[in-house]
Amino acid sequence: MPIHVQALTRRGFLAGGAAAVAGLAVGRGAIGAEGDANRFALLSDTHIPSRPETEARGVNMTRNLQRVVGQLIALERKPAGVIVNGDCAYLKGLPEDYANFASCVGPMAGAGLDLHVTMGNHDDRGPLYDALVMQEPDRAVVESKHVSVIESEHANLFLLDTLTEVDVVTGELGREQLGWLAGELDRRGEKPAVLFAHHNPQFTPPEEGARWSGIRDTEAFFELIAARPQVKAYVYGHTHRWSIGKRDGLYLVNLPPVAYLFEEGLPNGWVDAQLGPGGMVLELRAMDPGHPQDGQGVALEWA
Repeated sequence: MPIHVQALTRRGFLAGGAAAVAGLAVGRGAIGAEGDANRFALLSDTHIPSRPETEARGVNMTRNLQRVVGQLIALERKPAGVIVNGDCAYLKGLPEDYANFASCVGPMAGAGLDLHVTMGNHDDRGPLYDALVMQEPDRAVVESKHVSVIESEHANLFLLDTLTEVDVVTGELGREQLGWLAGELDRRGEKPAVLFAHHNPQFTPPEEGARWSGIRDTEAFFELIAARPQVKAYVYGHTHRWSIGKRDGLYLVNLPPVAYLFEEGLPNGWVDAQLGPGGMVLELRAMDPGHPQDGQGVALEWA
């Protein structure tokens, strides 16, 4: 399952009963009056280095994450959870990277914010678990993958794992994880589903001799989705680009990076997501409040 850092002031994510026996953490989004069980903060590509002073592409990544954490803590109406959709670490998922990451996100627990982290290509599961030891599952549901489901009032959120090898750009879900996902979606067909993983879909194979930069098994993944119409959106990071598109009725949401950009002029930051009975509203919170896309709102409407 992805890493879950549970807030000190509430118990929104259960670890008992049949779910624990199966090795699957199922969140049910029950929070106090100060928060909103249908609101989630979506982050991606924090790229936290071992040393807080380290910069890349003119950006201090540690400072950016600390700023975002401060914004989340200051929210009057707290979200049910904060999802960091992969690439928590800078490049190679070093233990020192995760020690710095844990220090950055630590204040969220005392503020009543639950954190969920999926795996990106610059992450390493072992050192991440060492830094957040209390969240390591007793037994993985999918071997060598970290998956979970967050059940909310209006949708089920599936957190998937596309990490194949640390510091290798290619992503893959794999046959076992796809089989698990199909079964869990079929058991939860009564409610819309939103899928999260780090890598972008890649529908065209790379040129001969080149690596896949997105999900290597995109075709099998999207065949699975097409057969299950309750899946309404796929949310990913990896490309460091904020965009929303649609393919065959499925929303494709590319989260901006919290860290640095690959292309000048694009926004970095995080996304405020509000689930409702008929869809999800996204609002960009740019690191630069003067960016023309800061505050941009987009309504995703379920068919």
